[in-house]
Amino acid sequence: MFFIIAIILFLYALMINSFIIGWNRIKNDTCDVSIKVSVIICVRNESTNIKKLVKSLKNQNYNKSLYNVIIVDDHSDDKSWKLLCEEKLNWPELQLLAMDANEYGKKKALSKAISFSDSEVILTSDADCIFSTEWIKSMTSCFINDKINLASGPVSFNYQSTVFNQIQTLEFLSLIASGAAAIGLNRPIFCNGANLAYRRKVFLEVSNYDDSDIVSGDDVFLLHMVKKVYPGSILFIKKFEAIVFTDSISTFRQFINQRIRWVSKSSSYKDAYTIYTSLLVFFVNSLLIFLLFLSFYDHIFINIFTVFILLKFFLDLIFFKSILVFFKRLDLIKWVFPLQIIYSFYITFITLLSSFLSFNWKGRIQKK
Repeated sequence: MFFIIAIILFLYALMINSFIIGWNRIKNDTCDVSIKVSVIICVRNESTNIKKLVKSLKNQNYNKSLYNVIIVDDHSDDKSWKLLCEEKLNWPELQLLAMDANEYGKKKALSKAISFSDSEVILTSDADCIFSTEWIKSMTSCFINDKINLASGPVSFNYQSTVFNQIQTLEFLSLIASGAAAIGLNRPIFCNGANLAYRRKVFLEVSNYDDSDIVSGDDVFLLHMVKKVYPGSILFIKKFEAIVFTDSISTFRQFINQRIRWVSKSSSYKDAYTIYTSLLVFFVNSLLIFLLFLSFYDHIFINIFTVFILLKFFLDLIFFKSILVFFKRLDLIKWVFPLQIIYSFYITFITLLSSFLSFNWKGRIQKK
């Protein structure tokens, strides 16, 4: 048993070390590019966010003749559509689409908007996000290189002083940075659709949204297809101006629901490195809980648990520090150690629960 524990910890150390290398490898050149871009946002019941969303998109420092905004409404039953129509009166260039009666879900909405678009590059985000004025420019400048087909961008939570928000933010940034680091290693595993850019022709070529029964995963599965068909053509945009900001989850119940939605798609992954990374993270955190419980029955395991969690903590701390420096959130570093225990419990049980529990998404009960 001690040998297995040592092997798992050794593999985890190798993974974190590789992530540190991958994160540090990411270098983005700054240049102006004149490329036609469609910003696509799918909305459902986002009436509280419509006005600030449109304002943020309208104020982009990008050639107005080279970008358009397409917002697709997915059968909202609040005032979202009415508010969008009002915004269009003030911004006639805003393009609005509504899903047909037999269409629903983000994947269908994206496909509809992308088919409608005539731009070379598609840039996607979510309705509850806010962007810097340099967002479009930051996310699209890499496409001056014809070999780049997809660019993943940074996402962070808006600052709040609550403990719940700060722990969520730290964990979320670790996920974003892990995905970025894997891209830096040229072994992409995941990305976030709240900040994603790709060539329209490549999407139309590789996307299998129409054939997929999986509700979530529009971002990760596209990443995996681009990785498979066009290896070496994916970048992470490590620029502060490219960060998309959104709100963290406000209640614990909503948090669990969101994480079940995120984890539920993992059983459909086919990319070997993504599967390996997911399983290793699960085993490390499950083992931490296992050792904690064994510590109550045998004092030998107290020492093993202590060594295990301290080694994991120091490995994570090195990685976290470079992440938090980039996101300008070094204030969160005090939560790295508490997160060791919290994350281990929740990720283990969420992974198990996701196998048989459904989740709620915008008022719809969904299965993975």
